[in-house]
Amino acid sequence: MIIKYDGYIENVAVEKTLKRLTNQIYKLLPNREENLEWEKPLKNIMEELTGMDNLLVGKHDILFPLLCKLEGLFSLTEEDDFLLYRRTIFESLSLIDLLIKKCRR
Repeated sequence: MIIKYDGYIENVAVEKTLKRLTNQIYKLLPNREENLEWEKPLKNIMEELTGMDNLLVGKHDILFPLLCKLEGLFSLTEEDDFLLYRRTIFESLSLIDLLIKKCRR
């Protein structure tokens, strides 16, 4: 896969990174349920995805909505927001899955 600066990254490397990020995003759910730290891990995930968005050419149509959904999680802090928080996590995971499939092409 060609990235910014005309570099080449193996698709498998991108896929491994996305699978790791999938696990980190999924882990946000139990962290929030158990009142553990979830905002700092979310910031780290977003930082990595922002870097990926800057490097990957032609993947912005998925990465941008993914970053928007994850950013929205910061506003869902009330107990009543948990179902929306949960749904947003699963929508984000679906976008990552779509990105993995797009990177395989």
